[in-house]
Amino acid sequence: MLLATLLVAGYASIFHLWTGRSLRELPLYLVAAGMGFVLGHWVSQTLQWETLQVGQLSLLEGTLASLIALILVKVARS
Repeated sequence: MLLATLLVAGYASIFHLWTGRSLRELPLYLVAAGMGFVLGHWVSQTLQWETLQVGQLSLLEGTLASLIALILVKVARS
């Protein structure tokens, strides 16, 4: 759980540094990255995909879903 939290915070922070305009967007990116990571991990566990895992944490699927969620939020706000 700690690793997932650190990854989500890192993804949101890097995305904000890359595309953000104001500091008010950062909490939105944190929530979007978190929800995306949880959704990606859940889908991976439900479908029993076992690619790039650390313990029971599905890194690849969580990371991809997090990135997709961040892009969707950015597009929706533009």
